[in-house]
Amino acid sequence: MSSEHWLVSAAKTTSNTHKLDAVSLGTDAKKNWNTIYLATELKPQQLVAAVADYFNLQIADLSKIDDEFARRMSESDARTNYQVPLNVEDNHAVIAMADPADTNNLDQLAFTFGMPIIAQIASPGEIQAKLEEIYDVQSSTAKTWGTMPQSLAGAELVLTRKNGERLDVGASGTSKLFKEILRMAIHLNASDAHIQPYGEGAVVRNRVDGVLHKAIDLPSKVHSHLTRHVKAISGMDPTKSFIPQDGELSVELEHQRVDLRLSVLPVESGERLVMRLLPQGQVRSIETLKLQDDQVASLHNMVHSSAGLILVTGPTGSGKSSLMYAMLAEINTPDINIMTVEQPVEYRLRGASQISVEPAKGLTFAFALRSILRQDPDVVMVGEIRDEETATIAAQAALTGHLVLSTVHTLDGLSSMSRMVDLGVTANTMSNALRAIIAQRLVRKLCAKCKAPIDPLSADEETLSSLGIKPIWAANGCTDCNMTGYSGRLPVVEIIEISEEIQSVLRENSGDLAELELLALRNGTRFLAEAMADRIEEGVTTVKEVIRVYGRSFFAKLEHYSNLRKAIKDPGSY
Repeated sequence: MSSEHWLVSAAKTTSNTHKLDAVSLGTDAKKNWNTIYLATELKPQQLVAAVADYFNLQIADLSKIDDEFARRMSESDARTNYQVPLNVEDNHAVIAMADPADTNNLDQLAFTFGMPIIAQIASPGEIQAKLEEIYDVQSSTAKTWGTMPQSLAGAELVLTRKNGERLDVGASGTSKLFKEILRMAIHLNASDAHIQPYGEGAVVRNRVDGVLHKAIDLPSKVHSHLTRHVKAISGMDPTKSFIPQDGELSVELEHQRVDLRLSVLPVESGERLVMRLLPQGQVRSIETLKLQDDQVASLHNMVHSSAGLILVTGPTGSGKSSLMYAMLAEINTPDINIMTVEQPVEYRLRGASQISVEPAKGLTFAFALRSILRQDPDVVMVGEIRDEETATIAAQAALTGHLVLSTVHTLDGLSSMSRMVDLGVTANTMSNALRAIIAQRLVRKLCAKCKAPIDPLSADEETLSSLGIKPIWAANGCTDCNMTGYSGRLPVVEIIEISEEIQSVLRENSGDLAELELLALRNGTRFLAEAMADRIEEGVTTVKEVIRVYGRSFFAKLEHYSNLRKAIKDPGSY
């Protein structure tokens, strides 16, 4: 059997063959074709014709491309292998490619598209030019989401189980697809990746800066294979498809470790898979959270308290854990015993003892918290207070000389007080234990390269301007921000420090939110709506973004707080 490269053999069918015996080719298709051009002086179309004749294949007509069908292949795969899907003919996927001899690639393509492949020949240069049209960075946002550099596409990705055991997932098409989805999500700094059944197949979307963006479509058969593969390697039961399941994995890519929390939920059209990505080694300091100066000072003061309960509230994905870890990092010294109980542990804090609760095994928040208090802790972080026993133990711990940090799910900071009372903590205990409440949201930050002055004002911006807040910038969109107009997120925080007056109201009437609100304003609290208005006026976000995060009640709340402040200054005016 001849060891001669097929491209050399194809080129030898032409008349320009005198230099081909000395040619050495590798694995990169573009380099190989360029080498043949130089050795033979063949024009690209001449070599395309020779290759087509050699394999008895058609020459690709790249004008007959269906862009939507073409984007069913990831950009990284298309660029790496110099191939582009054209269309479907008689239930066959027509693929233009520069290397039709790669049988493994052909098998994988058949699996990915869920149908047989018809290979057609095109030069790497032609394919590359067509890919620039398909993935044109100046075109719509939907075409740019999910792109990543070739260097990352080829970087080694290592998967490990919860116990640290390295996984050998093989080289199947399903395994490669899963790794590519992970590479894409990590490259985009996504917080979550969603794989959702949709219509005849499934769609992969990445949540970037709090917003979901479509990455790729998957055929139904590929989606089902992918879901079973992920369940099998992450500790779930792949044979059960009618019950919710959870799993865990860790990923290492380019010296970065990311923990994955996986959730599979049966829905009407199949199984929905959501992966939360938790980059490790990213515990930040309070100073790097991009808070306002007075907020940084408040956090420093409260975290250095010797005892008390600090509650953090906000919806899922609002940065509560990052904030609490930043506070822990501030006091994480060898002379402080820090212990955490979470479900699961989100970030690893060196020097702290961290417990991941497992209710199925009897290790609940309450049980773990009781055990922690026998370990002589100075500081305790509880991932979430969700039941009476945990709430009571946390409050009692704060009263007995421990600094306790925890989250509670309420719509705003003041509601956290009545929520704790509803959970069974007495009003007297609550008033004595509570040190502060922090409510937080994340808003997208304007892209510094493309933000534009507002002219003219929209109706919402006019409304805000009438309340004394003048918006400065609008989101525009450029290639650096994937045409969204935003790049990254920043926290918006309300901090309610518990004064003696607030303690007194809590003891006497914990449900009187109106009086608590007025006292908080007098003590200098700027509520979330006001803090968001500050961010707009600073020129770091937009009215549209604030409405997306807070809701249209933003304007009414802002007017309400403005009237209360006027009443504090002049009681007769309100």
